[in-house]
Formats: sequence, structure tokens, C-alpha cells
Amino acid sequence: MRIQRFTPWLFGTLLAAIIIIVPLATVAQQRIQCFEETGQCIQGAVLEYWQANGGLAVFGYPISPVTIATVDNWTGPVQWFERDRLEDHGADGVLAGRLGATLLELQERSWFTFPRVNSAPPGCRLFVETGHSLCEPFLSTWLNGGDLQRFGLPITEPMEETIGDWTGTVQYFERRRMEHHVELVGIPVLLGNLGEEVLFFDERSSPLANCPTTAADILTELQPLYEQVAPALQEALGCATLEKERDVQASFQYFENGLMIWLNQQTTTGPQIDAVVESGPWQRTYRDTWTPNDPDTPNVTPPPGLYLPRGGFGKVWLDDVELRSQIGWAVQERETFDRASVQHFDYGHIVWLDGAQVGYVFGPVESDVQELHYR
Repeated sequence: MRIQRFTPWLFGTLLAAIIIIVPLATVAQQRIQCFEETGQCIQGAVLEYWQANGGLAVFGYPISPVTIATVDNWTGPVQWFERDRLEDHGADGVLAGRLGATLLELQERSWFTFPRVNSAPPGCRLFVETGHSLCEPFLSTWLNGGDLQRFGLPITEPMEETIGDWTGTVQYFERRRMEHHVELVGIPVLLGNLGEEVLFFDERSSPLANCPTTAADILTELQPLYEQVAPALQEALGCATLEKERDVQASFQYFENGLMIWLNQQTTTGPQIDAVVESGPWQRTYRDTWTPNDPDTPNVTPPPGLYLPRGGFGKVWLDDVELRSQIGWAVQERETFDRASVQHFDYGHIVWLDGAQVGYVFGPVESDVQELHYR
């Protein structure tokens, strides 16, 4: 038996329960299905999709009513389930959310930073789009459970994680997380409760609820910059951590629609690259995995007057197709070397470039970015 890893739902009095049950006599006619377990109902197009694509076993119970929400550039009706978020796109049908990628972003573990592979073992599949492989036992679950439509592409390799009181091997996909429960007989692969984890992420890990971040916790020279950060982004950052460093070796390079920053940190975070795309704006953080054995520049030819990024910038630019298409070509032949101050938080970091005289704050999701200047 699998132990549920969420706070039990509280129910009202017996009278309230009876009020919920009474309408069930007309469920068939109204196309509504209600669940005493969570006190929520499903109806209409979402119910049809839920029933046709696996129902309770795949999506779990509904844990919210239908609400109007904005997801990326789309606004419309959504409903949350234990394992998913379903979005009613009208004529385009019901679509499932990209919760695997979203949860990693909320945890400040962008999937772009995970190590990639160039080949897959025998009996496995390689997905060149993301640079990840898919092997058993997850491969059969992916093939038999809806493959790309249901799970999306793999965005990590299998890895060990602790989730609640369970520790085991998991693999993240664009829309899902698979978990290998060797302690179970017959159904060793389960789907993670990502709907629940994403929906209630702020309640479980609300930074300001658990620790009072103040300017005194932050590097002295960065305190005036922190005070400029929008209140909502301050809350999203959480608490200042001991990961802070002055006089960090750094470099930056401007592109047609943004810039990249390299930070050679000596803390446990290690070397990293921050990319900022001005249209949006949005940002991503990557581990710098470039080595001298890698090509210095991508094997493509830039337009006249524009340049290829080199080294770690070039590797990130080449590997991340979306970033490359949005940020464009470099407008400098080489990066500019600089020194930086860096302050990490539970769910983000602030960077100040001494020579460029500009700073940035990077939060837990891609839209959490703000340019900072001393006033």
C-alpha cells in the first residue's frame, strides 16, 4: 500500500456530507462526478478527458474547483488533480500541464542544468531533443501510458530523490515524474503527485512563513539592491543563505535580445551561467559544464556583424534551442571579463557586476527576473 503524502482533507458535519451526496442522483444527466474524498467535482470537457485518459489511476482525485488561471501566455479554465493540472482550451481541447518542468523550476532546478547524455544503453531510447535517455522500468510505462502526449519528453536521467518519507529512483518528464517503488509488488512504477506538489508549493515552502529574511542577512553591498526587489519576488526568493561571495571571477556577453553572465563561484554552487532574455523578460540558470576538450564555438556561421558565443556561453546557446531562438546572436566578439558579488537565497540569487555596474535578481521561475542599479 502506498502511503499518501499530503495533508488529509477535512470534512464538515454529516449534514454537509449529505448535501454533497444528494446531487449524485443526477450525475449521469449533468455529466458531473463528485468525490467525497476531496469534496471536489469534475464536469464537462475536463470530466470527459479525465475518464478517457485513465481517470483516478492516472490523474488522481480533483483537489480544486475549476478556476480561471494564466499559464504562460494563455488564460482560461483549469482544474488541479493530485497528479496533474488539466486546462480547457475550448476548441483546442483539454491539455495537461507541464508540471514536471514547472516543479523543477519552482525548486530552482531548471531541467536545462541537469547533465545530458549522447547515447543510450541497449534496449533504451535516446531523445536528442532534450539529451536524455529512457530505460526500463520507466520506458514501458511511458510507451503504454500515453508516451509524448501524456508524459512529454524526459528532462532528466534517472536519479535518487527523497519525497516525503520515501527514497528511491525517479525520472522527470515535461509533464510527469515517474517513481520506481521497488518495495511494491506488481506495480513498481508510480506517478508522482505533481499536481499537489505544484499547487501547494508556496504553502509547503513559503520562504517568509519559515524565516524572516532581512537586509542584515545579505552581503552589505547588495543590501540596497535587495530593497529594490519587488515584494512578490522578495517573497519568492525566500531566506538568504550562507552561499554568498565577493570578488567572484565573472564575465558577461550581450546578445541581440539579452545577455549571459558567467560566475566562477568557489562555493558549493560552483560555476554557473545566467541567461536573461529581454523580451518577456525571462531567465534561466545553467551549470557551466564546458571543458577545454569541448569545441570553443558552435559549428555555425553568424550573420555579418554578429558573433558566435564561445566556451560555456556557446555550449549553453547551442544546447538550448529555445534560448538560442529568443536571445539571438552575440553582438560582441568576445565576452567582457568582470568581478561580481553573489548572494544566494533559498529559491534564487542576486548578482552584481562591478565593471558593468548592473545587477540582476533571479527567482525560482523563469519570469522571476529584475534588473537592478544603485540609486
